[in-house]
Amino acid sequence: MRNSFCGWSTRAGRRSVPDVLAERRRERERLIDLARDYVQRLSARLEVEAAVVAGSVARGDFNVWSDVDVVVITEGLPARAPDRAGLLLADAPPRVQPVGFSRGEFVAALRRRNPLAHEAVERGVVLLGEGLIGSLRVGGNESTSGE
Repeated sequence: MRNSFCGWSTRAGRRSVPDVLAERRRERERLIDLARDYVQRLSARLEVEAAVVAGSVARGDFNVWSDVDVVVITEGLPARAPDRAGLLLADAPPRVQPVGFSRGEFVAALRRRNPLAHEAVERGVVLLGEGLIGSLRVGGNESTSGE
């Protein structure tokens, strides 16, 4: 009997577990690189303070249907949700799902225990803004003065 998931066959002699795990790591890196390229393009239009891959790709438990959640922190976002989504999605390739916050919104989301914000800080893959994300990891909530 042949059972296949993500290209791994349980039929004897097909693929070893280390080979499957190596392929999985390569796919995770490919998805993170997709997010990194997106952030680079977005940074040409907005001053992005920080960007973090969160969710299943950051944790490594993604599947073929998973999107790549990218938390973007920037002050250049429109206030209206449809305008904000349009701006963030303009450069997003398929599978990349950006979620935008201003710095103040992100700190407030952390204080409210927003799951995405907490996951970005605690377990996310930082693409940009290591200093900001690091200060939020250590300090809990960065000061929002100057907004």
